[in-house]
Amino acid sequence: MLALANVVIVLMGIGLVALGELGQVLGGVLFALFGLAGLSMVGADLRLPRRRPVLELGTAPSGAAALVFPYSRFTVLQSGIGTSVLALWCAVSAAFAAIGGHRAGALVLGLVGLGLAVPLVPLLRGRIVAGGLYVTAVGLEFRHEGAGWSVPWDAIRGVVPRDHVYLSLHRDPDRHDATRIMWRRGPRGGRLLSVVPDRYIAGGPAAIAMVVARGVTQPEQRGTLAQAHVVKELNELLRDRVSTVVGARRPSVP
Repeated sequence: MLALANVVIVLMGIGLVALGELGQVLGGVLFALFGLAGLSMVGADLRLPRRRPVLELGTAPSGAAALVFPYSRFTVLQSGIGTSVLALWCAVSAAFAAIGGHRAGALVLGLVGLGLAVPLVPLLRGRIVAGGLYVTAVGLEFRHEGAGWSVPWDAIRGVVPRDHVYLSLHRDPDRHDATRIMWRRGPRGGRLLSVVPDRYIAGGPAAIAMVVARGVTQPEQRGTLAQAHVVKELNELLRDRVSTVVGARRPSVP
């Protein structure tokens, strides 16, 4: 139903553009942009959970070797492109409003466009990244868009995989946020609780919880998690699990 609603919005936009009047054309373009953005989100929600990124051997923000559960770059790309297009639409609309003598409208549209351009500043400066969860010999490091934190192994009390991954802590994590407000859209934990958002992250909550639980309960293995053979074994395990699930959903052919 959500996909159908977005298709209707796109068609409404095309209809307004076809009328030919300047105001209706600009409004139609805006409708079409919102509809296309909605369709892209629906498509991502259908595709990405079944085609998550693979686990990687990489480097944590601290510089330590890490087993990485990366996030898909889709959300950052979509947000950056979508915001840029809307800011451009506001600028063009403001220019036409000013030419037509509508100073108040031009001012409002200009201010809205300026507001939309503000989140692009940290993105263009390279401070906003897809990031992921980094498992090191020392502990966990998290970076996603504008949010970031780190916590040592000894501070982790337990891990629970649900809709997201919830970490129960003995003390609050150290914060390494790239921004104060913007680009921090995921769920936030409370006191002695950190959350790893599930959306578009490699492995999913169950795989993350399995690795974190191993590090918590088996301290001697913490230094061995960030190794190539461990990453390969985990990716094969996840690939087999997905294949089993997909195979179980296929109808049998007599």
